[in-house]
Amino acid sequence: MTYNTDGIILKYRDIGEYERIYTILTRDHGKIEAWGQGVRKPQSKLSPHLQSLYLCDFMLARGRRFDRVAQVKVKNYFSELWADLQKLSRAVYAAALVDLVLRPGTKEKTIFELFHGTLNLLEQNTGAIEVVFSLKLLKDTGFTPQLHNCVMCKKTVEGISRPFEAVKGGVLCEDCFRQFGAESFPVSSITVDVLEALFGAPLSAPEMPSPVQKELSDIAATMIQAHFGEMPKAQYFMVSLTQELHTPVGV
Repeated sequence: MTYNTDGIILKYRDIGEYERIYTILTRDHGKIEAWGQGVRKPQSKLSPHLQSLYLCDFMLARGRRFDRVAQVKVKNYFSELWADLQKLSRAVYAAALVDLVLRPGTKEKTIFELFHGTLNLLEQNTGAIEVVFSLKLLKDTGFTPQLHNCVMCKKTVEGISRPFEAVKGGVLCEDCFRQFGAESFPVSSITVDVLEALFGAPLSAPEMPSPVQKELSDIAATMIQAHFGEMPKAQYFMVSLTQELHTPVGV
Protein backbone atom coordinates (compact mmCIF):
# COMPACT_ATOMS: atom_id res chain seq x y z
CA MET A 1 0.00 0.00 0.00
CA THR A 2 1.37 3.41 -0.95
CA TYR A 3 0.44 6.99 -0.15
CA ASN A 4 1.58 10.45 -1.25
CA THR A 5 2.45 13.45 0.88
CA ASP A 6 4.52 16.61 0.75
CA GLY A 7 7.42 16.67 3.18
CA ILE A 8 10.62 18.47 4.10
CA ILE A 9 13.65 16.35 4.94
CA LEU A 10 14.96 17.29 8.39
CA LYS A 11 17.94 14.93 8.49
CA TYR A 12 19.10 11.43 7.60
CA ARG A 13 21.35 8.73 8.98
CA ASP A 14 23.17 5.91 7.24
CA ILE A 15 22.41 2.28 8.05
CA GLY A 16 23.88 -0.88 6.60
CA GLU A 17 25.97 -0.66 3.46
CA TYR A 18 23.64 1.17 1.10
CA GLU A 19 20.59 2.38 3.07
CA ARG A 20 19.53 5.56 4.81
CA ILE A 21 16.76 6.47 7.21
CA TYR A 22 15.25 9.89 6.52
CA THR A 23 13.47 12.00 9.12
CA ILE A 24 10.77 13.93 7.28
CA LEU A 25 8.29 16.56 8.42
CA THR A 26 5.24 15.82 6.30
CA ARG A 27 2.22 17.98 5.63
CA ASP A 28 -0.33 15.25 6.40
CA HIS A 29 1.36 12.73 8.71
CA GLY A 30 3.58 14.78 11.00
CA LYS A 31 7.18 13.75 11.61
CA ILE A 32 7.99 10.33 10.18
CA GLU A 33 11.03 8.18 9.48
CA ALA A 34 11.29 6.63 6.03
CA TRP A 35 13.66 4.04 4.61
CA GLY A 36 15.71 4.92 1.55
CA GLN A 37 16.48 1.52 0.06
CA GLY A 38 19.79 1.41 -1.82
CA VAL A 39 20.10 5.21 -1.96
CA ARG A 40 23.84 5.12 -1.24
CA LYS A 41 24.57 3.04 -4.32
CA PRO A 42 26.29 5.11 -7.05
CA GLN A 43 23.51 4.36 -9.55
CA SER A 44 20.65 5.29 -7.20
CA LYS A 45 18.04 7.45 -8.94
CA LEU A 46 16.45 8.55 -5.66
CA SER A 47 19.57 9.80 -3.87
CA PRO A 48 19.99 13.18 -5.67
CA HIS A 49 16.43 14.12 -4.68
CA LEU A 50 16.76 13.17 -1.02
CA GLN A 51 18.79 15.95 0.57
CA SER A 52 18.22 17.75 3.86
CA LEU A 53 15.85 20.75 3.68
CA TYR A 54 14.43 19.73 0.28
CA LEU A 55 10.65 20.05 -0.04
CA CYS A 56 9.48 16.96 -1.90
CA ASP A 57 6.39 15.15 -3.10
CA PHE A 58 6.88 11.65 -1.67
CA MET A 59 5.31 8.36 -2.60
CA LEU A 60 5.81 6.10 0.40
CA ALA A 61 5.15 2.37 0.71
CA ARG A 62 3.86 1.15 4.06
CA GLY A 63 6.29 -1.00 6.02
CA ARG A 64 6.40 -2.81 9.35
CA ARG A 65 8.99 -0.57 10.99
CA PHE A 66 9.68 2.15 8.43
CA ASP A 67 7.75 3.25 5.39
CA ARG A 68 9.88 3.04 2.25
CA VAL A 69 10.54 5.89 -0.18
CA ALA A 70 9.14 4.53 -3.44
CA GLN A 71 9.25 7.73 -5.51
CA VAL A 72 10.22 11.32 -4.85
CA LYS A 73 9.95 14.59 -6.77
CA VAL A 74 11.63 17.76 -5.52
CA LYS A 75 9.27 20.74 -5.34
CA ASN A 76 11.71 23.26 -3.84
CA TYR A 77 15.47 22.95 -3.38
CA PHE A 78 15.66 26.21 -1.39
CA SER A 79 18.72 27.04 -3.47
CA GLU A 80 19.22 30.44 -1.81
CA LEU A 81 19.85 28.67 1.50
CA TRP A 82 22.49 26.39 0.01
CA ALA A 83 24.25 29.36 -1.59
CA ASP A 84 24.75 31.18 1.73
CA LEU A 85 26.41 29.45 4.70
CA GLN A 86 24.84 31.74 7.29
CA LYS A 87 21.33 31.24 5.89
CA LEU A 88 21.97 27.51 5.73
CA SER A 89 23.10 27.36 9.36
CA ARG A 90 19.90 29.10 10.48
CA ALA A 91 17.78 26.70 8.42
CA VAL A 92 19.62 23.68 9.85
CA TYR A 93 18.96 25.03 13.35
CA ALA A 94 15.23 25.36 12.60
CA ALA A 95 15.15 21.79 11.26
CA ALA A 96 16.99 20.48 14.33
CA LEU A 97 14.54 22.29 16.60
CA VAL A 98 11.54 20.72 14.85
CA ASP A 99 13.19 17.33 15.22
CA LEU A 100 13.82 17.97 18.92
CA VAL A 101 10.33 19.09 19.92
CA LEU A 102 8.12 16.90 17.71
CA ARG A 103 7.39 13.29 18.48
CA PRO A 104 7.15 10.88 15.53
CA GLY A 105 3.63 10.73 14.14
CA THR A 106 2.48 13.97 15.72
CA LYS A 107 0.06 15.35 13.13
CA GLU A 108 0.45 19.12 13.26
CA LYS A 109 -0.17 20.66 9.85
CA THR A 110 0.35 24.12 11.34
CA ILE A 111 3.94 23.18 12.22
CA PHE A 112 4.64 22.03 8.67
CA GLU A 113 3.35 25.36 7.37
CA LEU A 114 5.35 27.23 10.01
CA PHE A 115 8.59 25.46 9.09
CA HIS A 116 7.95 25.79 5.35
CA GLY A 117 7.25 29.51 5.75
CA THR A 118 10.40 29.94 7.83
CA LEU A 119 12.57 28.41 5.10
CA ASN A 120 11.00 30.77 2.56
CA LEU A 121 11.73 33.78 4.77
CA LEU A 122 15.27 32.60 5.47
CA GLU A 123 15.94 32.61 1.73
CA GLN A 124 15.22 36.34 1.92
CA ASN A 125 17.49 36.64 4.99
CA THR A 126 14.65 38.29 6.89
CA GLY A 127 15.66 39.57 10.33
CA ALA A 128 15.74 37.21 13.29
CA ILE A 129 13.24 34.81 11.76
CA GLU A 130 14.70 31.82 13.62
CA VAL A 131 13.84 33.52 16.94
CA VAL A 132 10.26 34.14 15.82
CA PHE A 133 10.07 30.57 14.52
CA SER A 134 11.31 29.16 17.85
CA LEU A 135 8.71 31.09 19.84
CA LYS A 136 5.85 30.18 17.50
CA LEU A 137 6.93 26.54 17.54
CA LEU A 138 6.84 26.55 21.35
CA LYS A 139 3.35 28.04 21.24
CA ASP A 140 2.10 25.52 18.66
CA THR A 141 3.42 22.60 20.72
CA GLY A 142 1.69 23.76 23.91
CA PHE A 143 4.38 25.84 25.60
CA THR A 144 2.93 29.35 25.37
CA PRO A 145 4.64 31.52 28.00
CA GLN A 146 2.46 33.21 30.62
CA LEU A 147 3.14 36.94 30.24
CA HIS A 148 0.61 38.92 32.31
CA ASN A 149 -0.23 36.76 35.31
CA CYS A 150 2.18 35.19 37.74
CA VAL A 151 2.76 31.63 36.63
CA MET A 152 2.71 30.50 40.27
CA CYS A 153 -0.10 32.42 42.00
CA LYS A 154 -1.94 33.93 38.98
CA LYS A 155 -1.64 37.48 40.36
CA THR A 156 -1.51 40.19 37.68
CA VAL A 157 2.07 41.25 36.94
CA GLU A 158 2.68 44.78 35.71
CA GLY A 159 5.57 47.21 35.39
CA ILE A 160 8.20 48.13 32.83
CA SER A 161 10.16 44.98 33.71
CA ARG A 162 9.06 41.61 35.03
CA PRO A 163 11.02 38.45 35.98
CA PHE A 164 10.62 35.52 33.58
CA GLU A 165 11.10 31.95 34.84
CA ALA A 166 11.54 29.44 32.01
CA VAL A 167 11.02 26.20 33.95
CA LYS A 168 7.72 27.47 35.34
CA GLY A 169 6.88 28.93 31.92
CA GLY A 170 6.13 32.57 32.58
CA VAL A 171 6.49 35.74 34.60
CA LEU A 172 6.58 35.96 38.38
CA CYS A 173 5.02 38.46 40.74
CA GLU A 174 7.20 40.19 43.33
CA ASP A 175 6.28 37.76 46.11
CA CYS A 176 6.83 34.61 44.03
CA PHE A 177 10.04 36.05 42.62
CA ARG A 178 11.54 36.01 46.12
CA GLN A 179 10.72 32.32 46.47
CA PHE A 180 11.10 30.94 42.94
CA GLY A 181 13.06 33.55 40.99
CA ALA A 182 16.66 32.38 41.43
CA GLU A 183 16.92 31.34 37.75
CA SER A 184 14.71 34.11 36.34
CA PHE A 185 15.78 37.03 34.17
CA PRO A 186 14.12 40.42 33.52
CA VAL A 187 11.88 40.93 30.50
CA SER A 188 10.67 44.39 29.52
CA SER A 189 7.04 45.31 28.93
CA ILE A 190 8.02 46.24 25.36
CA THR A 191 9.26 42.68 24.78
CA VAL A 192 6.00 41.32 26.18
CA ASP A 193 4.01 43.51 23.77
CA VAL A 194 6.16 42.43 20.81
CA LEU A 195 5.83 38.76 21.72
CA GLU A 196 2.05 39.00 21.98
CA ALA A 197 1.93 40.72 18.59
CA LEU A 198 4.08 37.96 17.05
CA PHE A 199 1.81 35.26 18.48
CA GLY A 200 -1.28 36.95 17.07
CA ALA A 201 0.07 37.67 13.59
CA PRO A 202 1.06 35.55 10.57
CA LEU A 203 4.68 34.43 10.41
CA SER A 204 7.02 37.35 9.78
CA ALA A 205 10.26 38.84 11.06
CA PRO A 206 9.55 42.50 11.83
CA GLU A 207 12.27 44.95 12.70
CA MET A 208 12.76 45.25 16.45
CA PRO A 209 15.26 46.89 18.82
CA SER A 210 18.30 44.77 19.64
CA PRO A 211 17.45 44.54 23.38
CA VAL A 212 13.98 43.20 22.53
CA GLN A 213 15.42 40.66 20.10
CA LYS A 214 17.92 39.57 22.77
CA GLU A 215 15.18 39.08 25.36
CA LEU A 216 13.00 37.14 22.91
CA SER A 217 15.97 34.94 22.06
CA ASP A 218 16.60 34.33 25.77
CA ILE A 219 12.94 33.40 26.34
CA ALA A 220 13.02 30.89 23.48
CA ALA A 221 16.39 29.38 24.42
CA THR A 222 15.64 28.98 28.13
CA MET A 223 12.20 27.48 27.51
CA ILE A 224 13.58 24.98 25.00
CA GLN A 225 16.31 24.00 27.45
CA ALA A 226 13.85 23.79 30.35
CA HIS A 227 11.19 21.70 28.61
CA PHE A 228 13.26 19.52 26.28
CA GLY A 229 16.45 19.15 28.31
CA GLU A 230 18.80 20.40 25.61
CA MET A 231 19.26 22.82 22.75
CA PRO A 232 19.59 21.62 19.16
CA LYS A 233 23.28 20.98 18.53
CA ALA A 234 22.97 23.04 15.36
CA GLN A 235 22.50 26.12 17.56
CA TYR A 236 26.16 26.17 18.55
CA PHE A 237 27.26 26.02 14.92
CA MET A 238 24.85 28.84 14.05
CA VAL A 239 26.03 31.06 16.91
CA SER A 240 29.74 30.48 16.27
CA LEU A 241 29.30 31.09 12.54
CA THR A 242 27.37 34.32 13.14
CA GLN A 243 30.06 35.57 15.51
CA GLU A 244 32.80 34.65 13.05
CA LEU A 245 31.10 36.43 10.16
CA HIS A 246 30.65 39.59 12.25
CA THR A 247 34.20 39.66 13.64
CA PRO A 248 36.43 42.17 11.80
CA VAL A 249 39.52 40.74 10.15
CA GLY A 250 42.55 40.96 12.44
CA VAL A 251 40.55 40.99 15.68
